[in-house]
Amino acid sequence: MTHPGVANARSRKSRIVLATPVAVFLLACASAPPESLQRDAHASRLAGGLRCESVIVSQEVQVPLSGNLADVRVTLRDVPETVGLLRVLVRKPRFPAALELEGAPQPFDHVLSMTPERDLTVVLTRPPGQDDEWPRQSCKACRVEVELTGLFGVREGLQAFFARALQDAAAVEGAFSRQSGETVRGPELRELAEQLSGESLRCGVSLKAPLGAVVAAVDQLDSARLHFYAGAAAELPDAPAVLRAFDAVQTAFETQPLIAEVARNAGWPSSLRHPSSRLHWSAAHLELAMQAALLPAIDRALAAPWITFALAPDAAALDRRAAALPRIHDLADAEARLSWVDARPGPLPLPGAMKPAFLRVRDLRAIRHGKPCIGGAAPTREGDALTVAQLVGADSSGHLPIMRADDIPAARETLRRSADLLCEPPQADLAPLFSQLAAKELGPVSTQLAGLLREARAEPSDAIARSVQDHSEKLLCALFDQHTIERRASTVAGYKVFVEGGTRILDLLPDLACDGHTLTASEARRRLREAYRDALDRHGSTDRLCPARGGKCPAEVASSVQRLFSLQAPELAAPAPDQGRALDFPPPFGFSEAWIRKLGRCAREACSELSALRSTAPSGQFEGETCAPIPDADAPLTVAIERPESPTSLTISCEGQTRVTLQRKSDAGTLVTVASAQPFRFGSQSVSRQGRHPQLGRIYERVADLNDPAEVTRSSSGEVQILLTPTVEGQVFYFISLRRRD
Repeated sequence: MTHPGVANARSRKSRIVLATPVAVFLLACASAPPESLQRDAHASRLAGGLRCESVIVSQEVQVPLSGNLADVRVTLRDVPETVGLLRVLVRKPRFPAALELEGAPQPFDHVLSMTPERDLTVVLTRPPGQDDEWPRQSCKACRVEVELTGLFGVREGLQAFFARALQDAAAVEGAFSRQSGETVRGPELRELAEQLSGESLRCGVSLKAPLGAVVAAVDQLDSARLHFYAGAAAELPDAPAVLRAFDAVQTAFETQPLIAEVARNAGWPSSLRHPSSRLHWSAAHLELAMQAALLPAIDRALAAPWITFALAPDAAALDRRAAALPRIHDLADAEARLSWVDARPGPLPLPGAMKPAFLRVRDLRAIRHGKPCIGGAAPTREGDALTVAQLVGADSSGHLPIMRADDIPAARETLRRSADLLCEPPQADLAPLFSQLAAKELGPVSTQLAGLLREARAEPSDAIARSVQDHSEKLLCALFDQHTIERRASTVAGYKVFVEGGTRILDLLPDLACDGHTLTASEARRRLREAYRDALDRHGSTDRLCPARGGKCPAEVASSVQRLFSLQAPELAAPAPDQGRALDFPPPFGFSEAWIRKLGRCAREACSELSALRSTAPSGQFEGETCAPIPDADAPLTVAIERPESPTSLTISCEGQTRVTLQRKSDAGTLVTVASAQPFRFGSQSVSRQGRHPQLGRIYERVADLNDPAEVTRSSSGEVQILLTPTVEGQVFYFISLRRRD
């Protein structure tokens, strides 16, 4: 009777026909002793992956023309690897023969269960009573067919499964490392396990237990992560259940050596009871959760947020986890938090525990550095400093408003009691005072700030002095912020108003640090110089110093700067020494490279002015670029007017008014349409009439009469010239001769 699994598999079996060499050596003469006719065949599969299927090997054996054969042997080489029993069915050949497999006689056309081997020899022996012409009398090319049924491709299927399992585990590990509560896995691993288990059952092999154990282990690990990071607050997971799930995987592997081998080669972790290199941070979370499980029930809820804080991957995550820590409720809680500043791997106190408790942390990736106090580097939530200040005796408001420098002595008396836990005494409220200064210019700020700092530094170590220092630093950082400078010194006049009277303001705070970086005087001057240079680029146009030249008039800009800053020509600037901390008033003169590039063929006058300014300016007062030489800079712009309705184009790359010479050919008329896709000026008139041209589409156009002296001019040589002013850089103009009206 055929095995049920085999019967199912035959519905999916594949047929492979393997050819043998045509040339066969003749055997010995008929009188020689009987011999074996041996041939090899390869049992290969067409389909990949784990499948319960049948493979048919059909081997055609060429029988020698003469010779005495005792048997025909076909050895199946490279039988596909399988798990479970291999079912073999040898079909009865066309010639009379008896079947032997593995040295034992077997029937034809019956399914035989055998231990899987990579080579299998099918022996077809000569039945008694057959003469020396066996099997020649039945066939000259005798076919032998063998059907192999089993669970093939197990190694491939398991490798794909464990690759997916490790991919899911790595995703969970990455989420543990990032402290992410997002969904990082899909149903693919479970679906793959169900698919492989179902396919294996078709061949009577059960892979459900080991594959299901792997899926359960990854699910348990992911569930532990979600307990920590998916909710509004961190919760302790059932860490022992996760460890037992990974132990169960190894137990399930014991009955399946091939699965254990594939898992080991793929890198599946044998246990999570010790930090694993592949699942290091997952194991670290579970280890701390196991420690927390030993605490009294009332303290377990405290442990989860501190575990997430201890395992934060970077400073930003450390700050986020600190914001989710329990609030300080007594002084012992506050004192315990100081041990988390500049912490080292090892036992760390659990703040807020009913009795002293510790978490033994193996690895710390992000560490709080700084002064170990509440309000400083100690991990706290917003508002905890006020709580501790009230615990040590501060008044209920927690603030000491200071509106002017005269308020400082009275406030100092309130802050005499200094608490060891607080980085600063209860916060003195200087915000109203400094908010007024933030809107002022550097001159008034410098005057008032000098008085405040002088009063505060009478006792430089108390909280008020530090608060004044901090507010002063924040104020100067805000005033010297790149965006603030760009906004408040956006014009040359704005630069003068912003800086005047405050050139020595940086002397008030020699060690000014902004965003963790020292703001040097050279950096402050650099930011101001960039804003000033941008203002110089726009000064000619925004202040309408030379409208006809599009603002490209360096001489007029220089004269304006000299008037604004009371400089005597040829002075252009009053730069501060590089070694000092003073600010420029004003910075060195010069324009940006982009502005210089715009000085093209029609702005050579500006280039000459720029060169003259640079050559006459005192040393260090001119830092901008000058114009590069332009080939044929003085060559006029010339346009040839062809026959009617034939457009000629010209690109004007410079700004300002440009003189264009029109050369009229013999076929051209005296009426010429000047057109462009953008508005422009023709002489002193703005061209706003828009039309449609069959070739150019929608255009702005102006018709000029070349014989009308009001519209065109003639040079001394008789050439016709017009004046055009583009509105965009690189504007393209078209010139079209109209048909003659005669």
